[in-house]
Amino acid sequence: MEKKFYIASFSYKNLSLDERERFIKTGYKKMLNKYLKKNLIKGYISVETCLRIELYMEASEDFQIEMLQRDYNIENIKDYKGEEAIKYLLTVICGLDSIIKGEDQILVQLKNAYFDSLEKGTVSTLLNIIFNNAIETGKRFRSESRINEKNISLDSIAVKFIKSKIETFENKKVFIIGVGNLSQSILALLHKSEKCFLTMTNRSFRKSIELQKMFERVKTAEFVEKYDVVKKSDIIISATSAPHLVLEKKNMEAILEDGKKRFFLDLAVPRDIDVNIGNISGVQLYHLEDIWEEYNRNIERRDTIVEKYSYIIDEQLSKIHKKIEKRNRYIHIAEKGE
Repeated sequence: MEKKFYIASFSYKNLSLDERERFIKTGYKKMLNKYLKKNLIKGYISVETCLRIELYMEASEDFQIEMLQRDYNIENIKDYKGEEAIKYLLTVICGLDSIIKGEDQILVQLKNAYFDSLEKGTVSTLLNIIFNNAIETGKRFRSESRINEKNISLDSIAVKFIKSKIETFENKKVFIIGVGNLSQSILALLHKSEKCFLTMTNRSFRKSIELQKMFERVKTAEFVEKYDVVKKSDIIISATSAPHLVLEKKNMEAILEDGKKRFFLDLAVPRDIDVNIGNISGVQLYHLEDIWEEYNRNIERRDTIVEKYSYIIDEQLSKIHKKIEKRNRYIHIAEKGE
């Protein structure tokens, strides 16, 4: 039964940021739903993060990975099958395939993807077994290894990276676009530890207002006012899930040519900020892939922890095998009874 478990991975390891952007914009879930209707797959869960898009599927006998290559017009798909796929999922959910090893966000993202797929009715029994146990694995690894005691998560790395470029946040006007997990984490860090002026916006103004109740020093702006806020800001951080540009050069050119120095950090995939503004004098524009140098200074301790606690993945893998075998026996008995 586990041989039917497939993963198709489109990550930072095999696709560039541009290629991942294009893939997201293809509307790839429509194709998965077609596969589901044709019974080529029995269920799927998909996850999108800033570093990866991954498809977790229970495949039928007729499914071939070449179908994805053909229908998505992408040759460079990294695929996993059966036990290899389960072990890879456990590695990912523990944060061991992340650039920041052991980071918490991938666990949250995979949990959310699983629950979202449950609501949409695309989760098969096999996927249910595997994902329930994978989530348990991710929690167990972090609890036992305590890998995040010294926090070097993506939000903290992003803040450290900005500091390395601008020296201080003191008295700076910071504009945060988006209210997803990453944006909220950055907002919380800055609100707690930096003497800066914070403004946030989101397409849903209601969500911004709700978030403002948690952070008393933070101002909110309507989404349509974003260019006005950019004009007044020193630092702009954007991390939305929009499929299109949020800040376009044609709407900012006059603003950015006022001689004021501005720092932009685009943490979104697809990107939120028009790359062409980077050519304007006074503008510093950075993306997700620019910030890893800060992480590399903190990596040795985590590598030691990963090696010490890797046995957890093997134990949990064995547990999943047993649950799948137990279900297979039930199915076999039921079929014989018929």
